[in-house]
Amino acid sequence: MRKVHRNKQAACTMVNEVLTVAMLVVMAIGVFSGFPVALVLAGTGFLGFVAAVWVGITDFQHLGLIYLRARGVLTNESVQFTSVPMLIFLGLILNASGIAETMFRLLGRLLTGVPGRYAIATLLIGLVLAPAAGVIGASVITVALVAYAPMMASGYAPRTAGGAVAASGALGVVFPPAVMLFFISNVFYLRIGLMYVALIVPVLLMVMAFAVYFAVTLRKTVEIPLDTPKTNLVSDLLFVLASVAVIASIPLSIILGFATLTEAAGVGVFGALLVALARKRLSFSSLNSVTVQTSTMTSMVFFIVLGASVFSLSFHLVGGPDVIFEWISAFDLTRWELLAILLGVIIILGFVFDWIEVLLVFVPVLMPIISDLDFADHVGSAYFAQIWIAGLIALALQTSFLTPPFGYALFFAKMAAPKGINLSDIYRGAVPLVAIEIVLIVALISFPQLITWLPEMALGDADAPQLIQR
Repeated sequence: MRKVHRNKQAACTMVNEVLTVAMLVVMAIGVFSGFPVALVLAGTGFLGFVAAVWVGITDFQHLGLIYLRARGVLTNESVQFTSVPMLIFLGLILNASGIAETMFRLLGRLLTGVPGRYAIATLLIGLVLAPAAGVIGASVITVALVAYAPMMASGYAPRTAGGAVAASGALGVVFPPAVMLFFISNVFYLRIGLMYVALIVPVLLMVMAFAVYFAVTLRKTVEIPLDTPKTNLVSDLLFVLASVAVIASIPLSIILGFATLTEAAGVGVFGALLVALARKRLSFSSLNSVTVQTSTMTSMVFFIVLGASVFSLSFHLVGGPDVIFEWISAFDLTRWELLAILLGVIIILGFVFDWIEVLLVFVPVLMPIISDLDFADHVGSAYFAQIWIAGLIALALQTSFLTPPFGYALFFAKMAAPKGINLSDIYRGAVPLVAIEIVLIVALISFPQLITWLPEMALGDADAPQLIQR
């Protein structure tokens, strides 16, 4: 009897492995063939469900699970999906208001005498455009249209200008209130406010490191004075401060407990509309264009969310996560080796897939491995260890956007580049910046407090999980 039981168990394991590989292969073929990702995910999930019925894992009476799964994802009260379209709308309105151009001009004047001032100004613009960075192309192209011409006219090398634009566009992906952080907090079941504050210090360190790099490498560059239009300095400063205040109000109001994410995003949109109106950039045509873009981007996001929920359900039914966990566990790797492989896989996936697909499809598949990584003794508590790992994954994804030869930010930087800047120039400009990011990630792994310090402060002694004495 025991032998028969073992044989049945081995047969079930083999069936699960075959179905797991089949679903991953079908999904990969569908994605690389150019079909819409949402349709590929939903179709693969449904085929996986049919296969699970055929082999006897489940039956068609449970077909309603797909509907319940999709409905449950979208109506989950702890996940405020209603904030996603508002965050996208906020970023697009700020872009349409022309605040990036004003900020670049203002920073150029304020940083007079600082080596590489226009490259540094380009980096700072990326932080202001953080809400729009959910769609990295919009962020990179907006920065490119504002910053390329002044940097080239000032005598910067093509590789410097290209690297600065690509890095600036990629910065906002992980700086609050970026949309990507919302999805990461959802995947890891973390408070969105804590996810926001966790990335503040790492991103500011990244900006400082980039700024120092440009200041040092451009210290001997003679910057050609630019002919900039004479504008009211006080007016420019007020508009820039108002825009920064609008963006900062979202994470601050959430962290301080004044508003939910949806409420904060709504107030932020209202503030952005006031800024655009005050700058006389809020015409009917511009508002219509922004609304259409917001609808298109939101539809794409939610369609992928639905497809990913269908795929995830079927993948769990066939035992996919358990199979992958057993495969990796068979190598008997240490937790540090697993973490390094995990971050490397995330970076590679970021070459090929959009961050939404990576977070909603691949990270849930890897979640059993992530959950098994016990870094409580290294970080201080199991809860803050999850925040730490989530922050590292966010930065790994951001690094992938800037890494040659497949980084999305590099391609968008080339699309908006003027004549004289080749893709190879942008590659050369991005390589040292990627090296800086990798060094930063290693530092964050060694010193997790750089990620967890602000979340610990935000929670306070009463609400914070019990910390392990280091």
